Amino acid sequence: MANTTYIKAQIRKNMPKVNIRGKAPSTNTLTQHLKHSSKYAEWVKANYKCRTFEACGTHIQDYCDYLVAEGKSPSTIHTYVAACCYTWQVPLADIKKPARHTHTNTRSRGIKAVDKRSDAQRDASPRLFDFAEMVGVRRHEYLAMRQDDVMRDESGALCVYVRKGKGGKKQLQRILPQHEEAVLAYFDGSNNFVFTKAEMKNKLDLHHIRAEVAQNAYRYYENRLSSDENYRAQLTAELKARWERYNKKNPWDDRCVRGNYNIRGGNRKLAKKHGLPTSYDRLIVMAVSVFHLSHWRCDVTVDNYLLAF
Repeated sequence: MANTTYIKAQIRKNMPKVNIRGKAPSTNTLTQHLKHSSKYAEWVKANYKCRTFEACGTHIQDYCDYLVAEGKSPSTIHTYVAACCYTWQVPLADIKKPARHTHTNTRSRGIKAVDKRSDAQRDASPRLFDFAEMVGVRRHEYLAMRQDDVMRDESGALCVYVRKGKGGKKQLQRILPQHEEAVLAYFDGSNNFVFTKAEMKNKLDLHHIRAEVAQNAYRYYENRLSSDENYRAQLTAELKARWERYNKKNPWDDRCVRGNYNIRGGNRKLAKKHGLPTSYDRLIVMAVSVFHLSHWRCDVTVDNYLLAF
């Protein structure tokens, strides 16, 4: 135990401030890297009797092979191994691991054992559960949220302000009109946290709820477009305004909101199997992606959120 504790301390001490490309990960990413690297260190100690930080870094491929044999999904293996590669500065491309495909994703899909736990039900944290169903951000973003993190965006829509989203980026999470009053009740304008640490200590599947929020947003925009012939031009203008203000690295192109986004391959088979659409209005997908997920990409939005079940 003492040796494992020593290695964990060395992981904290030696974990790089930036990745191989010179970019600094977010605090949440570093926390996850520390968690997975520590588990790897325990495995290495048990299987190879490694006693130093440096020695641990030589068995990442073996660990990957072990995870494959254990039946871990390609996405889980990637997450675990990427953390180890970051910590020991080993190029991820040097590790042979199973390819990831979105149609094989298992995160927040289907019924899992954890879903039956009492701390995974609404009663475990009712305020958080109800808020998440209207907002749809990530767990660490709820944890950091303050009671003055609410505002109107450049188009006048109510948004929850996320101080530090994925990759450390600031973002605005748009709220659908029918939820505005209920969401505003959570904010009193102070600098206090919206949720206590006790409210955040649970196993609620917030990622699945986030997918449900995205799906509800898609249906909202779809209904608006079918009932208001002028709304397509309005929604396009709102998207362009957000894009030009917060995505300056990539110039706006109207083609990103024209026509339909058609899914193919394994995802198409998955959609048909579960009675889901195989074609989506590209304007709506981009609205969901930009306003409600902050991904700015159609493929990620459809594959990981609209196809979640």
